[in-house]
Amino acid sequence: MPTKETVPDLPDLYRCWMRIWNKMNVMESIPCSFGVDDPLCLSEIHTIQAIGDTPDNNVRTIAGILGVTPSAASQVITKLARRGLVRKVRGVRNEKEVILELTGTGRTAYSCHAEVHREIYERIAGRIGSLTENERATLGRVFSAFENVYDERIAELASGATDTRHPVMTTGGKQ
Repeated sequence: MPTKETVPDLPDLYRCWMRIWNKMNVMESIPCSFGVDDPLCLSEIHTIQAIGDTPDNNVRTIAGILGVTPSAASQVITKLARRGLVRKVRGVRNEKEVILELTGTGRTAYSCHAEVHREIYERIAGRIGSLTENERATLGRVFSAFENVYDERIAELASGATDTRHPVMTTGGKQ
């Protein structure tokens, strides 16, 4: 990363983002207790967070919040339900509708995770200080652009598109 005196360019910011992403992947493989007996990985606790934060929810809603497919969200939710952290409740308006809610154990994990986030936010704020509204807006635009470009790239790869600029980058086949 550039020194304090230099302003990072887009490739610098992208490299920083990739380092953060790689570190998040490392964290995914390190389960934490979050106040419950059975340790949880990041994808599980963030699913619990999404369910706890979104009272009127379903699998599709939670998938959208997490940025994953409904199938991926459903797999994690089913696992959490089997472990007694999430309960699937038939909808009142529609028998096919399934609302997700946290059990007592799920609420314990949710609360402990919220405390971890609060501590992380404090640590980050301690390093960067307060951000102006314009700075937060800029960060929001940067993260939104990254997310949108990755959504586009996922769609390209899922469609079986090849990258003609880089012939070795193909999907679905062996090299």
